[in-house]
Amino acid sequence: MFEELKKITLSGEEYPIKCDLVALENIQEEFGSISEFEEKLMPWTPKLDENGKEVKAKNGNTVYMGRIPDIKAVNTALYYMAREGEEIAAEREKRKPRPMSREKLVRKVDLAPVDLADQLHKEFMRCMNVKNEKTTQDQTEMEEKTTMEEDGR
Repeated sequence: MFEELKKITLSGEEYPIKCDLVALENIQEEFGSISEFEEKLMPWTPKLDENGKEVKAKNGNTVYMGRIPDIKAVNTALYYMAREGEEIAAEREKRKPRPMSREKLVRKVDLAPVDLADQLHKEFMRCMNVKNEKTTQDQTEMEEKTTMEEDGR
């Protein structure tokens, strides 16, 4: 089943966003690599000790510090993800997509850059963790089998 599009609100107007291979290809063309892009988009970085090793919390998780993301990366992610979200929404609703320019979209941003980057990074991570727009039959069968084994069935 095709998952629901995430939405982002800018100046009181909702925009569907979607990070998929179309958006990633455009981002890669601008940044050279997806890894470099992600590094610039992330609004947090691991806290390091005096030896350059990641600081861990009592629960073993890495401690992160907030940072200001690269604004070009934020604007690029917003534009390509919003444009792709709009294309998909329009296709589903059997209508023409709303015209969207990068500058007009960015001018509507009324969120702090860190908050916007965090929302876009979450969509980016969803894209990297979910490969298909549909759950395949094999995945469903495997999930059911795993659940049954965990339940002792």
